[in-house]
Amino acid sequence: MSKFAVLTALVVAVTCLAQEEKVDLKELEKKATAGDAQAQMTLGSLYDQGSGVEQDRRKAALWFTKAAEQGVREAQFNIATMYAAGTGVAKDETKAAAWLEKAAAQGSPDAQFNLANMCATGRGTPKSPDKAHDWYEKAALAGMARAQFNLGLMYVQGQGIPRNNLKGYAWFAAAAADGDPAARQNRDIIETKLNAEQKAMFQKAAKELAEKIKK
Repeated sequence: MSKFAVLTALVVAVTCLAQEEKVDLKELEKKATAGDAQAQMTLGSLYDQGSGVEQDRRKAALWFTKAAEQGVREAQFNIATMYAAGTGVAKDETKAAAWLEKAAAQGSPDAQFNLANMCATGRGTPKSPDKAHDWYEKAALAGMARAQFNLGLMYVQGQGIPRNNLKGYAWFAAAAADGDPAARQNRDIIETKLNAEQKAMFQKAAKELAEKIKK
């Protein structure tokens, strides 16, 4: 299956809060220091982006961590990606995976996708194709095309799970519907190997899967 496009890589971008309105920095710092989790998240975003303050990734990491410890999903994802990249903190993929798992458990598709990549490669967490599959699937059902693509690849190549071209095709078709060119290429490669009856069956499976995906 060397013709198939390869696995989509880890996402490391930090989730940011749009700052459409002018922020009262002193009031925000007061709230954050008093333990307001959303204020901590917002302050972390300001320092991360240098919006209204001098950019300071260390302070960003500090405030993201405080918000993350209080269960703010976006902050958990942000501090995870900072640990993964070594931005504002010493690079630590084990801590990155731990924070990703917390955000993923709260339903963050980005965290689920990144955690799946780490489980697939054994970065920061023991290698586990089963866990990678499960996290990819959660992100894929939430509508993430990259997760749909990677899940399709796992099925057609049998990467730690039983090979299944039908399921692989359906996931590639889902990602292709979202405009992923590599997924479209892989879907078409599979179609060239199908007779008319098989093609109809595969397309039916793709349609049924599409109905389960969050829009």
